[in-house]
Amino acid sequence: MTVHYQLPTAADFATLAGTHHPSITIYASTSPVVSERERSAVAVKSAFDDAIEQVKASGASNGELDRLRAERDAIVGDQRLWAGLSRSIAIFVGPDCSEVFVLPNRLDDAVHVGSHFTLGQLLRAPSQDQEAYALTVSANEWSLWHATPTDRAVKLDIDRSSTANVDAATHREPGEVRPRGGRLRGDRSRLTGDEGKKTLSDIYAKRVADTVRAELMQLDPDLKVPIFVFATEPLLSQLMERAKSGRHVIPVPGSPDELGAAEVDEAIRQQLATLNVAEAETELRGLTEGTAGRVERDLAAIAREAADGAVERFWFDFTTSVNGTLDRESGAIEFASGHGSGETLADGTHAGDLLPQLALLVISKGGKVVTVRSDDFDGEVWDGPAIAELRFALA
Repeated sequence: MTVHYQLPTAADFATLAGTHHPSITIYASTSPVVSERERSAVAVKSAFDDAIEQVKASGASNGELDRLRAERDAIVGDQRLWAGLSRSIAIFVGPDCSEVFVLPNRLDDAVHVGSHFTLGQLLRAPSQDQEAYALTVSANEWSLWHATPTDRAVKLDIDRSSTANVDAATHREPGEVRPRGGRLRGDRSRLTGDEGKKTLSDIYAKRVADTVRAELMQLDPDLKVPIFVFATEPLLSQLMERAKSGRHVIPVPGSPDELGAAEVDEAIRQQLATLNVAEAETELRGLTEGTAGRVERDLAAIAREAADGAVERFWFDFTTSVNGTLDRESGAIEFASGHGSGETLADGTHAGDLLPQLALLVISKGGKVVTVRSDDFDGEVWDGPAIAELRFALA
């Protein structure tokens, strides 16, 4: 058994691709919260047991069943694995390999038994943005967090001595506060009532925003990584007013005072999922409405273009399976029985899901892959198992 805490690489996909008969694929949602570990382990064991029963019913030998049970017991009994969970786990067990991936993004619970591993959801992990910053701010304190594709959100070490909370921030430069309609007042104690509190909050927001902006310019000068701002009103609006820096800034209303690392990370991943869907919808609308001649939806045609290296980006619905075989050299496809719904070709050859096979071919030719869930879009945006954006317009 090999446990991966990094996102899957091309080498990992090469190991998992092809025929592995009999094979078991398990995707399960998990949680880094200690109290949730046992539930996750029980769910995975139950999924394993169901899968092994399916393998047994297909006529597998006792030796094959014993190997699968041994791998199940090794995975479920690995205390280090269950102590280091993230939001999902992906398990691939076959006669020649046993691979486990601990993933930061939320995947759908699923079990599949067959001759090929089901790789659609595993491809979802590296195809979506899984890095973000988070700013949690209340009158009592503030923190800047960083979540990466492989690590849970952690607090960044920043000098906050002069802006640690609203009191520290507003005492930093006496005489800076000017209430509406009044003169400069160096005595902060004279600022009372709702207007005074709002003024102090505004000063605090400005100084926190300035500190965070300077820090992020050092860490991410290209402004590629989004930041989520957790705060209550009026502080949230005051912070957002100062966020016009070119970086994608997303407000998250609510008090952050009781949020620990696990809760902040969970909230970041949920917000990233929402952001990824919104960005995908925008890109798909532009793709389908404004790039006539550069879009292909027929799988056989996509495969031929992919083999020629002509696919710029391949979008596919990871909740849909179309089985068959793919010749990576020519791009020729042969669909499984039942128009791709069966497990074998007409001659009995084992078939695998074509969509991940096409995705891996596109990646090998320098193209990009985006996995989607078709239920996230309406029929105007998505109406089939896959869409390919071609490098050049079709004649």
